[in-house]
Formats: sequence, structure tokens, C-alpha cells
Amino acid sequence: MKYPHWLTVAGIATSILLIDTPQSSASISVTSKPAEIKVKQNYYAYSQPGELANNLKKYEQNISCHDIEDNSGLTHYQTWLNRGVALQQHEKYRESIVCLDRALSVRNDLEQAWYRRGIALSYLQQYSQAAFSYEQAIKLDGKEHTSWYNQGNAYKHLGKYNKAIAANDQAISRKPDFHVAYYHMAKVLETTGKYQRAIASYQKVTYLNPEYSSAWYAQANLMTKLKQYTRAINVYQKILKQQPNQHKAWYNLGNIYLQLKDYEQAISAYESAIALKPDYYLAWNNRGAALEALKQTKEAIKSYSKALQVNPGYEKALNNRRRLLLLVSNDLSIPYN
Repeated sequence: MKYPHWLTVAGIATSILLIDTPQSSASISVTSKPAEIKVKQNYYAYSQPGELANNLKKYEQNISCHDIEDNSGLTHYQTWLNRGVALQQHEKYRESIVCLDRALSVRNDLEQAWYRRGIALSYLQQYSQAAFSYEQAIKLDGKEHTSWYNQGNAYKHLGKYNKAIAANDQAISRKPDFHVAYYHMAKVLETTGKYQRAIASYQKVTYLNPEYSSAWYAQANLMTKLKQYTRAINVYQKILKQQPNQHKAWYNLGNIYLQLKDYEQAISAYESAIALKPDYYLAWNNRGAALEALKQTKEAIKSYSKALQVNPGYEKALNNRRRLLLLVSNDLSIPYN
């Protein structure tokens, strides 16, 4: 049986949306792409049967793939295999492949050797060879869900999205509660524009594992992208019911209300985000935009200024504050209260 351990990689992006200010044809600059928690993108499910685990400690020090004195059949390939696995524990993936290839040169029907070879190649970002190695492992043991899942990850990196989806489907069919496979399949579905299927897959993740925050954010962000604002609001409310200290959820909720021109609700959400993270300059800026839309000019300028106190180089807040000060100085009819 294979026991999963995970590798996590993270990434967050931002973009700009321009909305019309009620005072003039000028535009308020806000950062409106939803904030994300750190999204886990590259997972590799590990296979470590008991007979391998029991032998690993023998190779914890001075592991190498030089010739071994005992060249008898079983000991020989099993020793290469054990050394290859031990080297992966030390993140020595290239050396690990040498050992695994030696094991396969003796017996090419070693499912574990092919599997671990795929793991090493995945870490080395040699995804084509990794997919091939997983395929060999699958031919030897097609019931193992982690082989299919890791193959799906390799195909995803190769841009072979249909194959990635098919591989994750195979993993899920073998382990229906494998929520991580649902999550990564959803990512591929989203990449290929299959948005409703992606949302359904994200929802399956949160059904199986309600604490999997990345899936909650991902589905809400996708709903926002599709302008399904009511559904997105409901998801963020569920996040905040579980984890009320999620400042990014409050911020994203504020952005939705801002797009809906529900400025009071937007301000309330941004202030909740700021209460949790006082240096959240994105929220300070967007709060200023909502205040400006309500013609609360003085408070809007203060909010932009606060964003600049935190991040003096934040261009959107700098431009918003400068533009609003110019409007006030040039047009006395603009309220300044």
C-alpha cells in the first residue's frame, strides 16, 4: 500500500480593474483579482511498501550506487532499489535514478523501481520521462491510485491536459475519496476552460475535506471570474464561518461587493480584512475606492494615504490619492467631509 507525502509549491498573482468614479470620467485604480492562499500545485504521492521502509535505515549514511560485492540476483536488485529509495529521502534524485536503473537492468518488472524513477524525474522536471516511468509502473500494478495521480501531474506539466484529466479520473476511480486528485484535476479543467466542471471538482474537494482551504478559494475565485457573484459570496461566507480570521477572504468579499457597487458592504469587508492585517495596503486602497464612490472624499484620501504609509511605492494608491487631491483643489463642488 502506498502512503502519501506531499510537496508544496506556492504562487499568488495580482491584476488591475478600472471602475468609473462618480465624480468625473477619471478612473479609480483598484487591485481586484482575488487574493489567494498559498496554492499547492505540485504534489507527488509516494509509494513505500513495508519491506522497503524496513531496509532504508541501512543506507542512511554514505549511500552510493557503486558496484556491490554481493551480486546474487535477489540481493542485487533489491539493494539497488533500497539505495534508490534512500537517496530520495536525501533529495538526491539524479543519484537515485542511477540506482533504480541498475535495479531495472536486473529485473525490468519492478513496479517500485519504475514508480520511484518517476518520482525522481518529476522532481527533476523531466516530465516526459516521468510519465513514461509511471506508465511502466501502471502496467505492472494498475490498481495503485498514486501511480495514476502522479502520471496526471506529469501530463499537466507537459501541457497534455486531456491525458492529465484522464489519469486523475483513473486515480479517483481507484480511490474515490482522493481529494487531492480532484483538486489538481480541477486546476487542469480550469486551465482548459471547462469552468463548470472545475467548480464541481473543487466542490468535491471541499466535500471530502472541508479544511482544504485552497479549494474553497479556487472555486470562489472562479465563480467571481464567471461573474457568479452570489455563489462566490456564499463560498467566502463559508470560509469565514470556519475561519473568521482569514483576511484574504474578507478582502475578496470586499472586491465582489465593490464590483456590485454595494459600497457599504465593501467598506465593511475591507475593514474586517484590515483589522486582521493592519498593513494590508491592497485593502486600504480598495477601501478608499469604495469611500470615494460614496463621495466620502476626506476618508477616501486618508485610506489611500494609509496604503502609501504601508507601501510608499504602491502606484495605484499614489495615483488615486494624487488624482483625488487635484479634483478637490480644482472643483470646490466636490464634497470634502
